[in-house]
Amino acid sequence: GVLCVTATDKRELRSWYSNTPIKPDLLSVAAPGGSGLVGLCFEDIVSTVPPGTGLDGCGYPANQAYDEYAGTSMAAPHAAGVVALVASMGCSREQSIDIVTASARQPFTNLRGAWTPAYGYGIVDAAAAVQAAQSGC
Repeated sequence: GVLCVTATDKRELRSWYSNTPIKPDLLSVAAPGGSGLVGLCFEDIVSTVPPGTGLDGCGYPANQAYDEYAGTSMAAPHAAGVVALVASMGCSREQSIDIVTASARQPFTNLRGAWTPAYGYGIVDAAAAVQAAQSGC
């Protein structure tokens, strides 16, 4: 009943810090998690933060509270959000996971529903998952 998530950078490459899915029998997908390259702007996931604690050096508005973070802790919410969209359409837990893994896309080839050791079943695709859920649940 668990869906493992590996992180990708904005180029859809597996992030250096993220574990790979390892075994095909582990249900796994990939999602944006940032590159984790310290000191570079626009490489990670933009997040809201408490006022006064944000990142000033990357051109974010000074009166806003934004920072960039990287990690599987950034990737997992992307995947969870796609599963939640599918579940909100009346799909069971099993159906939701099946749809999310079947609609995930392997980067560079756009192959869907195929497992690889680098990306699991691929990068989650919210639009494709919702479309599949409309006809599948």
